[in-house]
Amino acid sequence: MKTLDRKLLRDLRLIGSQALTIALVVACGVGGFLTSFSALDSLSWSRDVYYAQARFADVFSSLKNAPQGLLRTLASIDGAAHVQTGLAQVVPITIPGVSDPIAGQIIGLTLDAPQELNLVSVRSGRMPTTHASGAMEALVSEAFAVAHQLRAGDEVSALINGKREPLRVVGIGLSPEFVFTGLGGSPDQRGFGVFWVDRTALAAAYQMDGAFNQVTVRLAPGASEGAVIDQLDRLLAPFGGINAHGRDRQMSDVILNSEIQQQRVMGTVLPSIFLAVAAFLLNVVLGRHIASQREQVAALKALGYGNLAIGTHYLKLVLVIVVLGVLVGMALGAALGHGFVGLYAKTFRFPTLHYRLSPALIVVVTGVTLAAAVLATLRAVGAAVRLAPAEAMRPPSPGRYRPMVLERWGMQAWFSPPLRMVLRTMERQWLRALLTTVGVALAMATVITGAFMRDAVAVLMDTQFRQVLRGDVSINLLQATPARVLQATAHLPFVTAVEGGRNVAVRLVHANRHHRWLYPRQARGAGVGPHRHPR
Repeated sequence: MKTLDRKLLRDLRLIGSQALTIALVVACGVGGFLTSFSALDSLSWSRDVYYAQARFADVFSSLKNAPQGLLRTLASIDGAAHVQTGLAQVVPITIPGVSDPIAGQIIGLTLDAPQELNLVSVRSGRMPTTHASGAMEALVSEAFAVAHQLRAGDEVSALINGKREPLRVVGIGLSPEFVFTGLGGSPDQRGFGVFWVDRTALAAAYQMDGAFNQVTVRLAPGASEGAVIDQLDRLLAPFGGINAHGRDRQMSDVILNSEIQQQRVMGTVLPSIFLAVAAFLLNVVLGRHIASQREQVAALKALGYGNLAIGTHYLKLVLVIVVLGVLVGMALGAALGHGFVGLYAKTFRFPTLHYRLSPALIVVVTGVTLAAAVLATLRAVGAAVRLAPAEAMRPPSPGRYRPMVLERWGMQAWFSPPLRMVLRTMERQWLRALLTTVGVALAMATVITGAFMRDAVAVLMDTQFRQVLRGDVSINLLQATPARVLQATAHLPFVTAVEGGRNVAVRLVHANRHHRWLYPRQARGAGVGPHRHPR
């Protein structure tokens, strides 16, 4: 073993606790980066592959009722590669033995023709059959089926057009429209489910034979989404359709992309804080270590070791610490990232959601970490390299002492002698003091970032459920109902107060600006529950 390598091992033993601390800080930064970005990469890859395979639509619209003959006109929209109509209704669902209210979105499938958009895939069981005898057959969304342990052959009931109808589960299914399912943007796999049934049977139940109330559009390459939405709104306006929108308002895709964006931010901000703290610690520790070895540096130079060899020796010391942290961080990031994907699999339903740790991520995080460590210690290493042997043999020259700024302003009487000593040191080594302050601030920011969510959620829950939504039970009606229903509701047992409201979809227009205010019940993709809008 070379002489400098043996010295490297001795140096590591001398600063062992400090080196271990820095390595752990580096590991936290690297682990946080790999955790967030590997989970993000896994989620993004699964989304892109599934959307492509299932031919996920680009534009969505809900309406009251339109004749199927309108499809030919819709198909001629400039920029639309494919247009598909559908039939969907939100209904109350009852499961034997379950007392909690459940909302279900029943979607009619054309079983005698292949699906073109938003392909529904069967995870287990089979597709419903046309003209099934007895109860209406249904394919159930996977998240809901797992939450209630539903299997093929089980029966639930749905209030379809005012009549209680049995639904027989024949299979478990997935759709790109319902990767995320829930009410009001929150994952509610027990309180909301999707049921795909024979479209003919559903149309007969609602007297909508030869009609539709949902439209999905796949855009042609290079087509303008806004232009297609405007044309779609214009054609569907006479039939109650004013809320055409792209994927940016499709609830399932919005929640999925929001989670991806949050992971990207968290994977950038928090690891950057850890790496900045690690870089500062490396600078301080190595600077002090080199300063304590002035005589050794002089002896090495006197024995013929060049500046490059000595500089490389101290950089090796830095790299050993950083590489140790990177290796621990990789193991930590892979384990946590795999756990994150497991959590995502319970919220976002894909045919395949596998953990992916891209080699490119490892290369990027390793390169960034090593570069930050080297840049942070170049000054200290450069100071050691520039020392002449004769100068290094002498103790460092004493600092230039002079009154500090506060003393020159005549304010020394305001401070005690110990405090003045501290302030003088901070002023003379202002850069180190500044970096120390920034390091403490970043540490506090990390603690607050990890802890604020608990308090924020508590405030949100108190505001939303105790101050805004003061009711205990909400009743959602599919159509406008006479006010006398409120009076009948007020006479129910244990009811102390009743308040009614009506939600309608509107389009706000001012000059060249417009905003589509969606009616939540008709928002496709997540079965969002209605709430009151400002009038």
